[in-house]
Amino acid sequence: MLSRVAENIYWMARYLERVEGSARLVIATNQMILDIAPISQVRPLDWYQLVAITGSREGYGQLYAEVNEANVVQFLISQRKNPSSILSSLRMARENMRSTREVFPREAWESLNGFTIRIQDDLHREIPAARRHAFLEGIIEACLKMTGLLDSTMLRDDAFHMFRLGRYLERADMITRILDVRGAGMLDSWEQMALPMRNAVWLTVLRSLSGDQMYRRRVEPRVRGPEVLGFLLKDPQFPRTFRYCLNGVVACLESLRGTAATQKVIRAIEEGLDQADVEALAEGGRLHEYLDGLQIHLGELHEGIGKSYFNTPASPTHG
Repeated sequence: MLSRVAENIYWMARYLERVEGSARLVIATNQMILDIAPISQVRPLDWYQLVAITGSREGYGQLYAEVNEANVVQFLISQRKNPSSILSSLRMARENMRSTREVFPREAWESLNGFTIRIQDDLHREIPAARRHAFLEGIIEACLKMTGLLDSTMLRDDAFHMFRLGRYLERADMITRILDVRGAGMLDSWEQMALPMRNAVWLTVLRSLSGDQMYRRRVEPRVRGPEVLGFLLKDPQFPRTFRYCLNGVVACLESLRGTAATQKVIRAIEEGLDQADVEALAEGGRLHEYLDGLQIHLGELHEGIGKSYFNTPASPTHG
C-alpha cells in the first residue's frame, strides 16, 4: 500500500471518529446542564469546557468575543473555520475517502458522500436548540452505519488495519481529553460540591462516551469517581475505554508489522496504565498530570506512525 493511501485512510478514520465523538459530547453536555443547573450552587461544567476538550481555545478566541451556548455550539458543529468542527471533520473524512476510493466498497463512498451533502444542506440553516438533540443523534447513527458497513465489507488487509488504527487512536485521544476536562478539571471544586453532584459529573463523563449502561453492567449500579475512572481507563472489554482502544492499536500495529519506534511508545503507555492507582488519581488531584502524560504519549505514537508508514510526520493539512 502506498504511503499516501495509508495516510489518507488513517485520517479518514480519525475524522469520522471525531465527528461521532463530538456529537456525543454536545448531547451529553446539554443534558448535564439541563439536569444540574436548576439545583446546583456550583457550576460543575459549562459550554466552554467543550472547546477545551477539543484543544481549540485559541481558535475560538479568534472567532468569537463572547463565550455562550450559541457561539460554542456553532463553533463545534458548523463553523467552517474550526478544523475540528463536525462539519469540517466530516468534509475532511469525505475528501480523504474520495482520494482512496479504490480500497473502499462502493457503498461506503456513496454513503459518506451522501451523508456529508445532507449535513452541509442542513447546516446552511441554523439548527434550533429544540432540534439539536435529534440532529446530533442522526449524525451518530450515520457514523455508526458507516463504520459498521466498513467493518462488514472491507478486506482484512493493510487498508482495513490502517482504518482501525486511526479510529482507535482518535477514540483514545478523545477519552483522555474528556477525562481531563470533565474529571480532572472538576477536582478543584470537589469540596464545594455535594457527593450526589460529584457523582452526577462522573455520570456525564460516562454518557459522553456512551458508557453509562455498560458501566452499570460491568461494575455496579452506583456511580463513583474511582470506579468510573478505573472503568474508562482500564476495562479491556468495553469498546470506548482507553485500554480497549490501546489493545486495538497494538493489534493493528502487529498486523501492519509495527516498527521499533511505535513499540517503544506502546510499552511506555501500557506500563503507565498498569501502574495507575485510580483511587488516588480520582481523589488526590494528580489526574490532570497523569492524563497529560497519556496525551503526550499518544502524540508520540501518532508521530511514530507518521514516520513509519507515511514517510512524513503529521501532515499540516490534517487535524
